Amino acid sequence: MTRTIHRNFEQVTDAESARSALLASGFPPSCVKLTKHTTLPPSVSTSMVGNLLDSLTPGGPAAAAQARQRSGAMLTIDIYDEDEGQKADAIMGGFGSQAA
Repeated sequence: MTRTIHRNFEQVTDAESARSALLASGFPPSCVKLTKHTTLPPSVSTSMVGNLLDSLTPGGPAAAAQARQRSGAMLTIDIYDEDEGQKADAIMGGFGSQAA
């Protein structure tokens, strides 16, 4: 049975390097997906709620804005057994992955 694992990377280059290492170790390209984090466009409702929550954040709106900055990327890998999962985790861990 297939299981999907997700790992975040602070730097896109680390995620790209981990993807290359996964492919070089035998994971099929169709099982490894890299998604770069992007900032979502604001809407009226999210802006209104965001402004309210920003005022409640320790450090105020500036701290909240900094916390929302998302760089990096996420790797998604389809694995078929626990051995593959351990192998994928070991490879991605070498590039600084964080559990999603």
